Amino acid sequence: MSISFEHSWAWLLLAIPLAIVIVWWLYFYKSRQEEWSVRLKSFLSSLRFIALLIIAILLLKPFIIQIIEEEEKPRLLIYSDQSASVSQVEKDQVAEFILKAQLDLSEKYEVEGLSFASAVNTSPDSAALDPLYTDLGEVMNSVNDDFYGENIGAVVVASDGIQNKGSDPRYVSLKSGANVFTIALGDTSIRSDIELSQVLSNRLAFLNNDIEIKCRVLASKLKGKSSIVRLIKDGKELETKTLSIDQNDFSVEYSFVTQANKIGLNKYSISIDVLESEVNKLNNSSDLYVEVLDNRTRVKILAHAPHPDIAAMKRAIEQSDQYEVEVTLLSDWDEKIKTADLYIFHGLPADGNDLNKIKPILKEGIQTLSIVTTAVSIRHFNQLELGFTIEAARNKSDEVNGSINDQFNLFNLEKNNDLRRFPPLIAPFGNYIFNASHQIALFQKVGNIQTENPLLLFTEQDGLKNGALLAEGWWRWRMFEASISNDHWVDMVFQKAVQFLAITQKRTRINVAAPRQLQEREEVIFNAEYYNESFELNNDPQMELSVTDSLGNTIDYRFKNNANAYRTSLGALPPGSYDWKATVSVNADLFEEKGTFTVKENRSEFVNLVANHSLLADLSDKKGGSMFQLSESNVLLQNLASLEGAKPIVRSSKLWTSVIEWKLILFIIVILLAIEWFIRKYTGYV
Repeated sequence: MSISFEHSWAWLLLAIPLAIVIVWWLYFYKSRQEEWSVRLKSFLSSLRFIALLIIAILLLKPFIIQIIEEEEKPRLLIYSDQSASVSQVEKDQVAEFILKAQLDLSEKYEVEGLSFASAVNTSPDSAALDPLYTDLGEVMNSVNDDFYGENIGAVVVASDGIQNKGSDPRYVSLKSGANVFTIALGDTSIRSDIELSQVLSNRLAFLNNDIEIKCRVLASKLKGKSSIVRLIKDGKELETKTLSIDQNDFSVEYSFVTQANKIGLNKYSISIDVLESEVNKLNNSSDLYVEVLDNRTRVKILAHAPHPDIAAMKRAIEQSDQYEVEVTLLSDWDEKIKTADLYIFHGLPADGNDLNKIKPILKEGIQTLSIVTTAVSIRHFNQLELGFTIEAARNKSDEVNGSINDQFNLFNLEKNNDLRRFPPLIAPFGNYIFNASHQIALFQKVGNIQTENPLLLFTEQDGLKNGALLAEGWWRWRMFEASISNDHWVDMVFQKAVQFLAITQKRTRINVAAPRQLQEREEVIFNAEYYNESFELNNDPQMELSVTDSLGNTIDYRFKNNANAYRTSLGALPPGSYDWKATVSVNADLFEEKGTFTVKENRSEFVNLVANHSLLADLSDKKGGSMFQLSESNVLLQNLASLEGAKPIVRSSKLWTSVIEWKLILFIIVILLAIEWFIRKYTGYV
């Protein structure tokens, strides 16, 4: 224990003499109570001096510092696999093991049970988990992230080792260095089964082109048996293959070729006739969906010279088969405008000649995306009349970062927590004046200052949409993101910007952004816009949505206002095909838009039911632990109880207590002054 002052204790060197002077002046300098004895004067002066000294000390705001030491027991983290491939009986047995560990090991560990499947659930409610995936890598990440800096004595993972999502847990380093023990669940015996392990096809195809669908078939313990592999569309059998199994450990690949003859989302099914001796019949079929387009969207990038931004943007766009990208120097361009569906201007216009070449593109009604670099002539750029102008000093630029506009709703823009770390871009310095309907996707951020200036924006006027990226150096963002993570946020932003601009929509009063295909248990979200008679965004009228499943059951929803548009969530829907219709009624007019979407059934947990105990054994071996069968849970408890590496640690902390808060000090001051006053009153001095 020690004492500290908020103000310097040196002030006591002034306070003590001052208190002595006050006491001396009251009781010894020209004192009127000459009849008092020296002893009485000394007593009264001592009371006054002590009271003044305590007050002086309190004015310095003293604190009592106490060192508190607490012993922290090591944590024992037990992760229980709640995925669909684990039987309920084994889940219950693991739950009993956790309760027993909490009782038997309570003196050594702080035992905590957690559940996982597609992710780790730190709450006791396992109903929030998605049981259709298993991610063991996320378990290791949970130890690092959810319990960062804590005393982790040991980790126990109870699972069947069947993983169909995420990273390999064996290669995720634990920051705590804790030993990892595993409890092997499930059955490793190989039973008679045919498995449709992979079905592959292009996500996009074009009308009247061939679609190739490949599948891989595995068979176990069915030597000498045969079956039929069928390709089905809309209930109609398109092609069949004969499956002849000539060995117990059998594998074969098949390829089907069909023609894309229907625009839109096409559903295909691969199914294998079930044999009587099969144990798992859920992995004999699989569905896939192919989006058939009329033709590819042609994107032309016009520029004066090669630039790293152009290469980065071209790669981002070409990740989708839907787009065909061509880079052309402006000097080599044949000025045939209708050879592209979307134009991207990089560093244009630099002068009046550039303006005269590219302005006819806008007059032709083709939508554009402008990349405003330092080579752009702002005066000529403003003459493109894109719905905004830039008031900028010549050759002035600024280094800016980006920040996401939470109100942006033209397309879904995912959050990015690393965006503030991205290297700066070079943007024109000036004021931005808007004269058309617009939305800003990214704002400019100068240092730590959030500005209202756009970095990425979209405008709409006369039914045409245009976009502008008001900076150069996009390639730096792409390279930096690749160096810190495996995410593709930068490419995703540019892809969605191109996708939004490449779609030429009719001038309609209602626009709905709806999903086309989703996975089971994925949230279904609709975004919509309504335009008034002046084609201004307006969300005053109520917008309704009706969704009908394949059985004819219809559920009605109501859109909620979202900024100046609409949004609604249908939650997670069962697998199947759905038709939807959005309507807005204004006065006597009814505006509507229709569409379809499909929710795919997720069979990831049922494709392979053979437990992978070798993964669990290897995981434990690499992390300093051992694998145990569920029947050996008592042996595991004994190992955990004797684990030498799991030791408590002593954490020290300082407790600061303000002396001013002590009521006893105030009581002492009052008592001292009261006694002094009473004696003075009694003697007649007061």
